This record gives sequence, structure tokens and C-alpha cells, in this order.
Amino acid sequence: MQQKIPVLLASFLLGMCLISGVSVEAQSPIEGPSWTLGWATDMDSTYIVDMDIDWDAEGEIAVYVENNRMTQLELTLEYEFDSWVPFTFSGPETFSVAANGNETFTIKFDSVDDEAAREYNPSNISTLTVTAEEKVGDTTASTQEIEGEVSVPKIFDLRPSVTLPEEQLFAGSSIELTAQIINNGNTKDAVKEATVQFRSCPHLSMIGVEELANTVVDPTGAQSGKDTFVTLTLEASTSQPTRVCEVTLSLESEGDEATRSSTFDVDVEAIQADEDDSSSNDDDQDDDDVLLREESNSVPWVGATELLMLLGLVSVLRKSS
Repeated sequence: MQQKIPVLLASFLLGMCLISGVSVEAQSPIEGPSWTLGWATDMDSTYIVDMDIDWDAEGEIAVYVENNRMTQLELTLEYEFDSWVPFTFSGPETFSVAANGNETFTIKFDSVDDEAAREYNPSNISTLTVTAEEKVGDTTASTQEIEGEVSVPKIFDLRPSVTLPEEQLFAGSSIELTAQIINNGNTKDAVKEATVQFRSCPHLSMIGVEELANTVVDPTGAQSGKDTFVTLTLEASTSQPTRVCEVTLSLESEGDEATRSSTFDVDVEAIQADEDDSSSNDDDQDDDDVLLREESNSVPWVGATELLMLLGLVSVLRKSS
């Protein structure tokens, strides 16, 4: 009897081990391998959404889901930026991945209002968070999220705008005009070089153009930028004839090295040489009139003297006869 006890004990322990092994194998398919959410697009560096000078935004980011389970995976998706961004974004709200499958979905970017887009400084970086939630009924079974940095490119559009005064420009004189340096981009820019050209008017010059180089300009009408105004002096030499002169002021942007211009017309009046000659002729005519008056006045005076002498002579001759 005593020999049967160890045998029964050994059999019991062996049976418990077998039952435990079967239980572990039965539970493993339920726990199963995990699923993975990740970036299919390279997000190691900041993703730049395509944007052109018309503020049209375009782009997409791909996300993959790898399901290593033996059953289909059902996910609910959410997307969120940590700050305002100058574009719209959209992606699927739900996503399914078959057992042992690997599928991708995309987040697409699109345009917003032009002026609104300029309010975003491209030096800023916004963080996009994608959250994937697995639910079983109303219960959240598991959740994963990924983050990536997103921004927009720097857009440059630097150009001059000239306002002419009401006063007339005459040869041998000058006028002051006001020029605004407009920055229609989304970041600060500077004037790399400024030039001026005169069409068919070589006797004109503009003072202050060269000093515009290195002028830093804030975005105009956006991001609380300050307007930039400058005063230029337009001079006409004394040899400038009467003419409508075409003037072109050009600015080269330091940001994109593009040159943009503003062209305007200026009326120039020459020195009136005919009027000066006419005035001189009038003076000469006045002098001639004076001389003529003097001569006309002297002739009658001489005639009267001779007449008196003649009358006296006649009177003497009568008396002597």
C-alpha cells in the first residue's frame, strides 16, 4: 500500500503538467500576436506640404497597419494637430486589416483661404497625431498612436508699388515719390538689389534706389507685419525735353532671387526756350518803340524852329520893301 502512494502522486503531478500545457496552448490564440501602427512615409524629418504662390496646398502622408493576428483587425482612426495649420487634412475614420495582413491608408492635405494661409509662419512646426483604437463591442481592446512633424514651405513674393505726387516735374528740377515694398509671401524677405530704368529719357535719374539694398520687409498684411515705405527723388536735368517718360523700378528678392518690377509714366516739361526768346524780343521791341518816339518827337521840334525863322525872314523882307 505504501508503494502505491508514490506512484499515484507521480501520476497526479504528471497529469497536472499536461493539463497546464493544454491550457496555455488553448489561451495563446486568444492573446495572440500584436498589431502595429506606423508611418509608411518617411517622417524622420519634418514633412513639408506642397504649396505654391497661389497658396494651393497639396500632399499626402501614408500610414501602415500590420496585423499579425489570426483574425481580422478593426480600427477607429482619429487625426489631430497641436496647432492651427494653413491647410485642410482628411483620412479614413475606420480601417480594416485582414489576418496576417499589412495595409496602408493616406492622410490628404488640401487648400484653405489665401489670406489665411499667409498667417502661418513656415518657421513653425506642427505635430500631427494619428490615433488608432481597436474596439470589441463598446470596449476599447487596445490603442496605438504615432506622431509626426508637418510644416509648409517658405513662399517669397517681393515687389515695389509706386505712388506719384500731383506736382509737375520740370527740366532742371526734382520731385519726391513714395514707394512701398510689398511682401506678399509668408515669411520675412529682404531686397538683394534695387535698380531703375528710364525708357527714352536718359536725362532722368532717381536718388535713393541703391540704398534700398538689404532692406528687410515683413509679410505685408499678415502675421502683424509692419509696412515698409521709402521716399525716392526723381530728378530731370536741364537738357530734358518735354516728354512722357516710362520709369521701371525693380527689386530682386533675397529669398527666391526673383526680380519683380513696377512701371509708371512721368510727364516732364522742358524749359521753355521760345518764351525766353519771345520775352527778349518784347524787350527789344520796347526799346525800338522808345527810339521811334524820340525820333518822331524831335522831327516836329526842328520843323517849328525853321518855320519861325522863315516867317521872320518874310516879315523883314516886307518891311524893307
